[in-house]
Amino acid sequence: MRLNFHYFITDAVRDYLVEAVRLIARYGHRLLPDYVFDPHTGLWTHRATAALPPELPDLRSAVTTNASGLPSHAGEAVLATQLDDARYLLAARADLIDDGPTGLPEDFEVLRWFVLPPVCLLRQASARKSFSS
Repeated sequence: MRLNFHYFITDAVRDYLVEAVRLIARYGHRLLPDYVFDPHTGLWTHRATAALPPELPDLRSAVTTNASGLPSHAGEAVLATQLDDARYLLAARADLIDDGPTGLPEDFEVLRWFVLPPVCLLRQASARKSFSS
């Protein structure tokens, strides 16, 4: 992976980004059960989000309005807290992720290069059946 930094970036933001990447590289697999993988599209979706990706009007609205009323810039003071929250969340998850059989067709499996826990396909049971037909 390559991560480039703008020359105006502060040391605090640089350190935050490096630590965030380090945390995800080391412990990111622990978050996999929070996501559902669609073998038809290759799309990973968080279980707490809508099934469909946003459309252009949704994105335009998100850019032009601040619906939450919160400031759009929190400042560097929150970075350490965000990393602490991430460490807490990651530490609370199991380190071992089941990488057992997914039930997907063999022609899909021979091309798969990434970890795909069966739990990431639970909402896709009907899709697995149609995938092989």
